Amino acid sequence: MANNNNFVQSVERALDILETLAENPKGYGVTQISKDLNLSKTTVHRLISTMKNKSFVSQPPNSDQYILGSKILYLSSCLTNSMDIVSISRPYIQEFVDKVDETVHLSVLDETYTNIVYIDKIKPVNPKKSVSMSSRIGKKVPLYCTASGKVILSQFDDNKIRDIMKDIEFIPYTPKTLTDIEGFIKEIHEVRKTGYALDNMEHEDGIRCISVPIFNRNKEIITAMSLSGLVIYNELETMLSLKEDLESIAKVISSLLGYKESN
Repeated sequence: MANNNNFVQSVERALDILETLAENPKGYGVTQISKDLNLSKTTVHRLISTMKNKSFVSQPPNSDQYILGSKILYLSSCLTNSMDIVSISRPYIQEFVDKVDETVHLSVLDETYTNIVYIDKIKPVNPKKSVSMSSRIGKKVPLYCTASGKVILSQFDDNKIRDIMKDIEFIPYTPKTLTDIEGFIKEIHEVRKTGYALDNMEHEDGIRCISVPIFNRNKEIITAMSLSGLVIYNELETMLSLKEDLESIAKVISSLLGYKESN
């Protein structure tokens, strides 16, 4: 390995162990891993114990062998789903953003269910406005102050939402940020009635957002599609006037993902 101050040796070793387990799906023991990677058994055991605690590694009952854990499957599933959604949806969304000259994001819940993660950001090819959104793919944002977070969480009942949010600190990012669970639940009730959610400068001053759900074949809200814009260009009525176009695109994408509306 080349000398590089940016490398964290323990992380690299943990990743080497994961690769070794991936190459040995029937299971591999500490002694074998130690020999293959030229690491001490103590180091291997310490790293495996840490990854096992985080579900990246699993140990079958009554066995001294280790295999990849459920968290790897979860991450793989997230990546596959994200790639499918992005590739399927982009042509439809690109046409729309070029027409309205605004930015659209696709978001999913992170593994804690308390943040959204941007999995795609679609900007106009030839923007007429001189400003652009500072958001980026991979960025996490607390769900309670985003339209997309409200949309995705609206599929769960109130009790589950309260459980998910029980340890959340409602940080007031702007004067309009929701700062308590009761206010958030009230917003969720409105989302269930209308089928869309708004972020009216709740996360960033001067930014307004509207979001609609995208469903998978199991009728789950797998991602949220949101249109964001500066309030200086978008009155609330203007943004709401784009809701039907957003919903139409979301229906097409949901259908391509296998969703069928109930009769």
